Amino acid sequence: MSTDDHLPLDESDAELNKDRFFVTALARGLAVLAAFRPGEAALSNQELTRRTGLPKSTVSRLTYTLTQLGYLSQETDTGYYRLGLAVLALGSAVLSSYDVREIAAPLMREFALKHNVSVSLAMRDGVDMVYLETCRSAARVTVQLTVGSRVPLVTTAIGRAYYAGLTDAERAKLDLELAEHYGAEWPGLADKLAESLVDYRERGYAHSWGEYGPEVLAIGVPLRSPASGQPTMALNASGPALLFTPETLGREVGPVLVELAHRIAPPLG
Repeated sequence: MSTDDHLPLDESDAELNKDRFFVTALARGLAVLAAFRPGEAALSNQELTRRTGLPKSTVSRLTYTLTQLGYLSQETDTGYYRLGLAVLALGSAVLSSYDVREIAAPLMREFALKHNVSVSLAMRDGVDMVYLETCRSAARVTVQLTVGSRVPLVTTAIGRAYYAGLTDAERAKLDLELAEHYGAEWPGLADKLAESLVDYRERGYAHSWGEYGPEVLAIGVPLRSPASGQPTMALNASGPALLFTPETLGREVGPVLVELAHRIAPPLG
């Protein structure tokens, strides 16, 4: 199952309805909003039906309601839907709630320019990492990701760094979620995560050598400061294979990326 797949809510309603606090109608509306992906202009009811697995009649009612509330807007010529300004307001509220971004952003910009790498800050949402802040280098080849972009946890340096920063109990719980999501693919991915965990403990950073983007090398470190009250996050630095090798990126950028993480979220003690 890819990270773009959505579990059809009709298939899970019977299980979810056992929870008397769970509001299925709300979950379906949120599933429609979650179907939109970064960089897309507008989606039809038919495409939203395909992505959510909901009946077309249900999707039509949901898109109408969400449009009336400002969470979607409808194009007059095509009838397609795009995310509305109400979603933007929610997104701004979410980002502003993470105080760490105010500290991280200027330090990340300075770091990106000094070391000629792109630097990103992300937190987990399900089986993905969502970018909260990103500062690109001046290099021609970079990962074209922006705030709000999603990347898979299991194959990216930033995701593997997050994984490494968890406690054993948190990691075991996440393993169950990943296993359910990836199914038959999970054993191989689990081996990769286990290898990455060993690398992190030996070198101080996790890595992904071209696994997400074939021309891009990346390393990542966890960002965890229990005293701040913020959730565990992760920080990465990526550079083009034209300028770096795995050895040079690790040697030249790895130690200073760890220092950057400590400046943003000082460890206890």
